[in-house]
Amino acid sequence: MLLMEKFFYDGQFLKCYEEATRQLQEGNDALATQFLNLFKKYEYENFPKPTEQHTQSIERANESYEENDELEQLRSIKDEQEFAAKVKQLENDARTADDKRKAQSFYVQGHLFLMAHQYDESIHCFIEAVKHNPNKALYYGIAGQTMNRFNWSPFEVMIYIERAIDLDPENARWHWNKALVLTRLYKDLNAEPFLEQALVTIEKAIETCREDQASLRNGIDSTLENLKEYLFN
Repeated sequence: MLLMEKFFYDGQFLKCYEEATRQLQEGNDALATQFLNLFKKYEYENFPKPTEQHTQSIERANESYEENDELEQLRSIKDEQEFAAKVKQLENDARTADDKRKAQSFYVQGHLFLMAHQYDESIHCFIEAVKHNPNKALYYGIAGQTMNRFNWSPFEVMIYIERAIDLDPENARWHWNKALVLTRLYKDLNAEPFLEQALVTIEKAIETCREDQASLRNGIDSTLENLKEYLFN
């Protein structure tokens, strides 16, 4: 199997894109062109790239992160006028603050839209968070997770999950999400290598899931059982 194909079936679409671009430049244009035509729609060439090393946030046992604390503070506000003023400040920060604050503002707004069932607006905010701070695995991971939840194309979803794993390879959630997307690809394309890689990936999710992450582990175990059913059908 060529390196491009290996990256593809491993769900490493950004790496597949980069290798296909290199192969095309070297004149190996048949398979490279096929992959590049597939990815062209999703503008991989414009996908944000990390700019610095960043200490990544650790998921808590209750599935939250420190970046979610601002959201919880907002949700605890009972006075409507006070809540509206805080949201207005968030929106203002997204326009005028420094990039890191803009990213966090968009992240919080994304969750607010998600809770209000405004899904497209939610995903837009998570994508903006990534653009303004491309160094946080959390922003990539939640963007990809939310996209996958609402059935965006796996070829758009996976690059966010891929980058989250690159930045934070010990986070079980991102491996779990990758396994879910690989399973979608297996079902959509009827390609066995995606199922094989989904099984490898879910094992990585189990390996990296901490003992105190009971809720996450339940989700991972459920996915593993589903994958076993595909194997024996």
